[in-house]
Amino acid sequence: MSSARVRPQLRGDIALCVSFFYMEEEWELYYWPRLPGRGEFVRLVFEEAGVKFKDMRDTVDAGGISSLVLQGELGGFPVLAPPVIKKGNFQMCQTPAICRYLGKEFGLYPENPVDEAHADQVNLTIHDYIAEGRLAFHGMNHTASYYTQMEETKPYIERFVKDRLPRFLKHFETTLVANNAGKGFLFGDRLTYVDLALLHVLRATEAQFPEAWQGADYIPALKAFKERMSARPRLAAYFNSKRCLPFEGNSMM
Repeated sequence: MSSARVRPQLRGDIALCVSFFYMEEEWELYYWPRLPGRGEFVRLVFEEAGVKFKDMRDTVDAGGISSLVLQGELGGFPVLAPPVIKKGNFQMCQTPAICRYLGKEFGLYPENPVDEAHADQVNLTIHDYIAEGRLAFHGMNHTASYYTQMEETKPYIERFVKDRLPRFLKHFETTLVANNAGKGFLFGDRLTYVDLALLHVLRATEAQFPEAWQGADYIPALKAFKERMSARPRLAAYFNSKRCLPFEGNSMM
């Protein structure tokens, strides 16, 4: 048999082996330890999908995460900041992009192009909301600890709670109600990664701003959505486990 006839088969065998190896690799999540933070968006996708992953915060401290991600010791395709997901030689950062990618991989994705486009819109708006919430606690220096600017940043927090929080929540209420009168999911009859993102920011809002949440009588559909989603078997099991860390108490993180 000539080598010309063997090589295509060998290439096919190699490709099959690489594909099998990739499937057997376990997902890894790199994020700061001791707080849910933006890593929680990603965790909820894994949890709802029932996909096993290794949360690197269990074995790598903050200094290690900094070295691996911020200093580039992780190698591979460049990533800027946590959270980072990794499987084999594949890795990526940027929370909205990660959740969209995993949603597509795990079947937590809109069923048609119109819903797909709207899912992108809502997902990015959700991340705008939590980004503004975080920045309100870092009004003087967005990279410094909240505890170094507690007094100076009070006006920013007050303005966020008074103006921005209700604006975003009312928009999310309207968006949810636009589909099936708000009694199901954001898009069609199918849970997507965006439903999980919305659940997370609602939980973060309630934890960070309990009085504002309690007084938000203008979002009945969102509050019912939060309770309904939190009761889903896999999510409920996660929320009741030691793996689900309490919110940090500042920055909606």
